[in-house]
Amino acid sequence: MMKIKRMVFLLVVFLAFIPECINAAMPDFGPDGMAGLSEAQKQELARGKTVFTLTATSPDEQSGLIEAAIVFDRSPEETWNLFYHTEDQYKYLKELEMSRVITKAQLEDKIEFRVRALFITQTFRVIHHFDKPDYYFYWGLDPDFKNDLADLRGFYRFYPYGRGRTLARYGSNVSVKNVPKFIEDIFKKSGVSKSLASVKKYIDSGGTYRK
Repeated sequence: MMKIKRMVFLLVVFLAFIPECINAAMPDFGPDGMAGLSEAQKQELARGKTVFTLTATSPDEQSGLIEAAIVFDRSPEETWNLFYHTEDQYKYLKELEMSRVITKAQLEDKIEFRVRALFITQTFRVIHHFDKPDYYFYWGLDPDFKNDLADLRGFYRFYPYGRGRTLARYGSNVSVKNVPKFIEDIFKKSGVSKSLASVKKYIDSGGTYRK
């Protein structure tokens, strides 16, 4: 009986860590970051366009994986250094009213974000994990904070793209149940497209662009 109880306990612990393990697995887009893109999408990238893929992960499409590829007019090193300061996102993302540092270290930070529209405020904390050698970082909600979002996960990975430019592969997955529609729209494709346009202005400007 004790052996069975121990096996059940270990199984529960294992299952509890599956989402974080999946989130932490670094996506492989090939040596040049182009894996999974069609020739037409590659041509759009070359013309300065952002290209998207969308994969629903639930039948009602209330949560889904949105992936995008975008080119920045800065080197991977410059791009990384700008993205590393995640607390600066409120400066260039229009939907953010505030982004505040809770903790900041070389490999991980914790940032509190606040989104406000009309008379509704949504607050959540995000933990970012940084892997500079691979120009990769990913994030998820702080499980110890009472977040107004049900779930939020995502990643960026950067690749050299020609001389002094960067190809960024992006992905995000959000659960938007029981939140206002304006919050849902921010994290779905139309909202992500607008946010990435602001991100591109910020990175291409070397961090001087303001919303």
